[in-house]
Amino acid sequence: MNVTNVIEFMHKRKVPLLLSLFFYFLYFKMRNIDWLDKDAQIFSKIDASPLSFAIQRYKIWSSRFWIEGATLFSSHHLLIFCLITMILVFLLFYSMSQMLALLGFDNNYLFVLIFIAIFPINSLDSAGMIATIVNYIWPIALFSYWLMTDLQMRLEEISKTKKVISILFLILSVFNEGLAVVLLLYIILKAIVDRKDFINPYNISYGVISLLSILNILLAPGNHNRNITETAHWFPKFDKISLFDKILIQFNNISVNLIDHYGLLLTFLALLLIIKASQERKILLMVLAGLAVLLGNSYQKIISTNLDKIIENSSKQTFSTRLIDNLMGQSFVFAVIIGLIAAVIFLLYGKSKESLLLIGALGITFSSAMAAALSPTLLASLDRPLIPLYIVLTFSCIFLANDIISVHSKTPLVAVAEKEIDEKEVDEKEEVNEKQKEKEVLKNA
Repeated sequence: MNVTNVIEFMHKRKVPLLLSLFFYFLYFKMRNIDWLDKDAQIFSKIDASPLSFAIQRYKIWSSRFWIEGATLFSSHHLLIFCLITMILVFLLFYSMSQMLALLGFDNNYLFVLIFIAIFPINSLDSAGMIATIVNYIWPIALFSYWLMTDLQMRLEEISKTKKVISILFLILSVFNEGLAVVLLLYIILKAIVDRKDFINPYNISYGVISLLSILNILLAPGNHNRNITETAHWFPKFDKISLFDKILIQFNNISVNLIDHYGLLLTFLALLLIIKASQERKILLMVLAGLAVLLGNSYQKIISTNLDKIIENSSKQTFSTRLIDNLMGQSFVFAVIIGLIAAVIFLLYGKSKESLLLIGALGITFSSAMAAALSPTLLASLDRPLIPLYIVLTFSCIFLANDIISVHSKTPLVAVAEKEIDEKEVDEKEEVNEKQKEKEVLKNA
């Protein structure tokens, strides 16, 4: 990249992404965040090397390995933690911008404004800023870079160095259990979409990484020990309640966070869908998206009541499954809200790559959040397993906003679709030409 390209890059393309770093620097500075709080306070008192600590934790507590060591290191070296976090946050923003193909200054400026406005930054404080950022934001940034690279490979040839780096980032990212589930579901979706074209060395390597990451979660001795300890402490009756009840609890946990705690995410998404539907002059879709907003707002004040009772009593031996039965009604309402939003997206974009991008991304991260239902800490973890879903909801809002104001370029998935259509048309023309030649040969014979 020559000097001219560097200047063009900084002034016309990605420089707005740096504004996000400046904003978050000011945000944390003005709030006087106590970085050595909660988990970090405990870690800062541990006198051990990050590697030996990671090995020890892998044996007795967690399958996250390097993440545990990185959390310990960050708790002892705050300045280095801040520098690494800034780099990875920029990497996350850059990867998202590339996946949306936001090549102009205006596009990226809008991207940053929306992200700052609606992403629930307070969700990063549940276990303390250091622990939550290292355990979630760092792996998500690495995973996003790999995903960006995987999409780019569908369009163009990229360097071997970039491929190796992206695979290394993928391996590191899936030590986070939620991202391991996201990878598995992404590969399944990719196999369904690509069909015969799915089998290639890179997809096979991703499949192997996915399999190993799932086995790591299931077989790591630390996870087994932790489940025993956490069950006794947080949810003694966890093993005695049905899988359906566990799913119901987590489904409501997600609904409380998306409607009550951080209702702006779903509301803003629905409002953007209303605007998009009005542009397309589809009144029915405007009504459906508006109904989703009304249901969420009217249900906001009462949705957490029954779940609060479960949280209050889950650590008691006297916990009764009757409390879970009270979740059925509000579960239905939340399911209707999700169904309305998914239906509006599908009816707006039809059987297209845009639908696949939005519904697929939201569905995969929602399913990853639901996977927390299998853990006895499904309530004690608060909304940390939902952070990937928060980011994808923000991503979806950015996509819709750019689509509405018509300043975005084609996303990689859309470009892939058009490329596949062009190739199909070329193949069809060649087939017609071959048949015509065969007919001429027969006539001459």
